[in-house]
Amino acid sequence: MNSITAKPAILSLAISLALSAQVSAEQQGDTSTEQEVEYIQVSGIRSSIKESLFQKQNATSVVDLVVADDIGKFPDENLAEALQRIPGITITRNGGEGQNILVRGLGGGYNVTTLNGRKLASEFAGRDFNFDTIASELVNVLKVYKSPQAQLPEGGIGAVIDIATRKPLQLDGRTIAASVKGIYESRTEDVHPHASLIIGDKTADSSFGALLSAVYSRKTLRADTYSASGFFDEDEGWGVDSAGVPVDHNNNGVIDDNETYASKIPSYMYFANAQDIRERLGATLALQWRPTDQLDLNFDALYSRYNTDGNRYQIGFVNYDEDWTPGTPLFSDAEFDDLNRVIKMRQTGENTMVELLNISSPRKTDTYQLGFNALYQLTPQWSVTLDAALSEAKNQNAGDNRFIVARGFVDAIDIDYSTGHKLPDVTISPGLTAQQDYGAHYSYNSGTGVDDKITDLKLLTNYVPLEGIVSKIDAGLHYVKQTKSQSQFASANPSQFSRGGFYLTRDGYSFDNSSVFSKGEFELFKIPADVFVPANFDNFLDGENSTSPAPWPSFDYDKLLAYYRSLNAEAADKSIVAVQNRAGSYQVAEEVSTAFIELTIEQEMFGLPYMLNFGLRASQTDVTSSGFGYDLSKVQLDGQGQPINNDWRQVLPVSYSDSYRNVLPSINFKLNLADNLLLRLSAADVLSRPGLYYLRSWAAPNFTSREQGLPTLAMGNPGVKPEEARQADLTLEWYYGDSSALSGGIFVKDIKSFVTEGKFAANVAGTQYLVTTSVNGDHGASVTGYEMAWQQSLQDWLPEPFNGLGFQLNYTYVDSSYDEPALKAKDLPFQGMSENSYNAVLYYEQYGVQARLAYNWRSKFVTNPEDWGGASWIADYGQLDASFSYDIMPKLTLFVEATNLTNSRYWGYVKREDQVNYLERFGTQLALGIRGSF
Repeated sequence: MNSITAKPAILSLAISLALSAQVSAEQQGDTSTEQEVEYIQVSGIRSSIKESLFQKQNATSVVDLVVADDIGKFPDENLAEALQRIPGITITRNGGEGQNILVRGLGGGYNVTTLNGRKLASEFAGRDFNFDTIASELVNVLKVYKSPQAQLPEGGIGAVIDIATRKPLQLDGRTIAASVKGIYESRTEDVHPHASLIIGDKTADSSFGALLSAVYSRKTLRADTYSASGFFDEDEGWGVDSAGVPVDHNNNGVIDDNETYASKIPSYMYFANAQDIRERLGATLALQWRPTDQLDLNFDALYSRYNTDGNRYQIGFVNYDEDWTPGTPLFSDAEFDDLNRVIKMRQTGENTMVELLNISSPRKTDTYQLGFNALYQLTPQWSVTLDAALSEAKNQNAGDNRFIVARGFVDAIDIDYSTGHKLPDVTISPGLTAQQDYGAHYSYNSGTGVDDKITDLKLLTNYVPLEGIVSKIDAGLHYVKQTKSQSQFASANPSQFSRGGFYLTRDGYSFDNSSVFSKGEFELFKIPADVFVPANFDNFLDGENSTSPAPWPSFDYDKLLAYYRSLNAEAADKSIVAVQNRAGSYQVAEEVSTAFIELTIEQEMFGLPYMLNFGLRASQTDVTSSGFGYDLSKVQLDGQGQPINNDWRQVLPVSYSDSYRNVLPSINFKLNLADNLLLRLSAADVLSRPGLYYLRSWAAPNFTSREQGLPTLAMGNPGVKPEEARQADLTLEWYYGDSSALSGGIFVKDIKSFVTEGKFAANVAGTQYLVTTSVNGDHGASVTGYEMAWQQSLQDWLPEPFNGLGFQLNYTYVDSSYDEPALKAKDLPFQGMSENSYNAVLYYEQYGVQARLAYNWRSKFVTNPEDWGGASWIADYGQLDASFSYDIMPKLTLFVEATNLTNSRYWGYVKREDQVNYLERFGTQLALGIRGSF
């Protein structure tokens, strides 16, 4: 752990707390290549494949593309789900919909996303980008750069992903395209609209063009889930007494409460029904003017609003004691399996308690980008480009999240894992209703508002010498300023109305205790019956064979808050209603000033044509972090190390600045071994900047939990540096048809070090702390793997009508290995990294018919290497999607789409597959619509 180099910056921040009480170069991709090979207007599945292969073949670096089938028609409705068809890309899902991507096992801050080559603001709190915010109809091309070039933005150890919209002068002429469809969701049985409109035109001399697009969609999604935590494994000593003898091995049902038990039944489990309304509105505007052959002016704008609103209705069970003491049971009857794990049990008595939860996490997001690009051809050999863009994204959450818990009581809870089903059979007696008694427990309101602003400026030049070994020179200056603000909101004391007024009395509030009731060891406020509402769902976890306690009631939050206010309005408003937490709010401003140069040589070697591209990208990064922190200079401790005053709790503004420089070389080599047979070799130094969360200025002491005899001080570290890596790619690509290709490649990434947690003792304002913060560690990791892809049109292979068939196949293998000995010994992959993934697509295009079957599969991956009971995994997951369309007349098409035809189960486990800790069913979506163009 590199705590030594981290200390000066961290201590500077601590002292200040105490005393202060990338149309652009990236849209053009390879600048000169894009001028020579401009995207054309395509129509149809085969034309889309043909165009993507053409662009891939002519690219300078290792790239993969997804091209729109037609104007306003992308292969998949969701951009993340379209990207997962590319070799090496896997995705994360939210309620069944694709949201974020991983490239060769690397996600989050390891990838950079741009729109028309310019860095795009994100409502995500970190550096990741949520691909569900932009409607696919607004997009023309998705381009994934897997090997770097100097002209591409740095920051992506994984990849750079560019989202390209359409240019007006790419149109054939006046164009009007529209589509409308109804989307049916199998679990909600609702139908909602999805509509798009594109209008574009250009002058007769193709000197000016305009293009406007708009899309609106609304849908409801339902996901049924089971989740659990707290598995006690026999390998860790559970299930034996002090002599190592298994407890209750003869299954006589006698339980000794002083012993602990291995258990297949977790400490806490819950079932949840989530119902989401998702609404998306998007629009683009593009203006293009070529007043002369030498000048090309472009203006483009994108706006996207994506809102989600819904509720999660949940029922939970605590299967062990209230303090979650490992293996200490609440039950009196049990059965064991051959590993001496509890697999069946019953809870009875006055303390038999269930929890009802209402949870909501709405998203109110707005994203826009405005861009201007001017390309001037000074001479036939020399061009200059000026590019400028502004982008902003907001997540407007001022404490709108809800996590509300009420407690009810039943006679018995039976949990049975002996049936061999994926999930346990859970039965409660009697079943829960909205009319029975429930007690107040926990009411937490929270939210994080995010505002991300980006200014992106470039000055680029491209020169093509008439003589010499160098065939072209690309150079430029690039300036990006990103300012991301986070405002945190939270309830001050969500337990204020729990324990029958205990906390109200402690805090000096008066209240009417006539509604307090006792049940076993619990004292609770009785919630009025009109707060609760009957269940609004059925067929819970349809497709699973196990018994669940569904349905169960939920409650009205507004009525619950009104009840709290009737007990004591001041306590409710101060403790339950979310207020801004200044100590958790911050702003990070990052300015990156860059100069780059690329030299491209195109010659022959042993009679074989080759292209050699050298690049160098040098940047300076200036970081300014501002936030709020406690006045540590006023801390006074007694002999036991506890504060004797509260003056230090005053929150004061603090700020910190740091800077660093990076020089990143890159090389891309392409050799034509034969006609349409290419060998590529790429190598580069790359980096990924730390998450903006790590860079925040803040510090929070804890005098209760001590480590090494010292109070702890958790801090941000604005001085933490990027993670650096060296990578290489070797690929062989054979383009033996205009829509057929066979390719394979290997890749390696050597990550020098990670941003990790560092701990060290330090004196801050006269008090000795054990500081915990983010530092650049001493150990890294390696990522290696290979990709294979085969795209085959059968147009020339089969007789009619079968010659409309074709297929796409790809497979990716990724392996990772940590350098740090303790992590290496666990032999676990990176979080989120699937070792194996593949895609299989079968398509047909003939006689006005277009059909597509697409299956995507990824192997298991780790979600938490240090979960309770062992590493937690998400199991293998595969999904089949389909689409069919028929041209009922020229330029008028009827289409059907289906997502998750297999109704696949998304599930995970802790340590081994029979210890299921998560299972989700999110159903199938069907769409019927009509599309026309004029």
